[in-house]
Amino acid sequence: MIITIDGAAGTGKTTVGILTANRLNFSFLDTGKIYRAFTLKLIKDSIQLNEEEIIKNLDKTEIHYLYDNQKEFVFLDKIDVTNEILSKEVEKSVSLISKIPEVRNKMTELQRSIVNNKNFVVAGRDIGTVVLPEAEVKIFLIASIEERAKRRLAERKDQTYLDIIESMKNRDNIDSTRKIAPLKAPENSLIIDTEGLNIIEVSNKIIKETDNEYSI
Repeated sequence: MIITIDGAAGTGKTTVGILTANRLNFSFLDTGKIYRAFTLKLIKDSIQLNEEEIIKNLDKTEIHYLYDNQKEFVFLDKIDVTNEILSKEVEKSVSLISKIPEVRNKMTELQRSIVNNKNFVVAGRDIGTVVLPEAEVKIFLIASIEERAKRRLAERKDQTYLDIIESMKNRDNIDSTRKIAPLKAPENSLIIDTEGLNIIEVSNKIIKETDNEYSI
């Protein structure tokens, strides 16, 4: 079974996704980390961030994703970059790189290969609409930008609240207006407003949607 969780930054996709995957004994994939790994590759190799140069490097990049013992691991050219992909430098560039059609097509192929014929909870921004439109359960999380910024601030001590708000506004605009795979609720998805809910409550709603006995 595949459960997709889409939503804007800070809606709780990863936190809730990992919890839900662990409760169901599923694997978990945060597709944003795949884009971050490719972005890190370009930064490390001092590649000019123009579309032509970015596309040239798609076939020169080896990305592996592993979910083991309830933890995510991302490898770039056989090196563990799980923590490095969370840097501010990567954060600044990933949205611009990820909107390039050739990049999205390549990363979509990789994401599909990771989850093929397995039980996965998959979180991202176009999972239920583009990457895995045939998923059995599709979830779309929402929350106000103020609430999302508060959550992100708790994770990123090196950024201010106002900086995060500005970054989120920019990312929301890019994600929702890009021509390829814009951020939107998938058809037949369960839309959950996560504001005022804790992660267990959100996870319960997702698990209930699977129509099985796992809800607590």
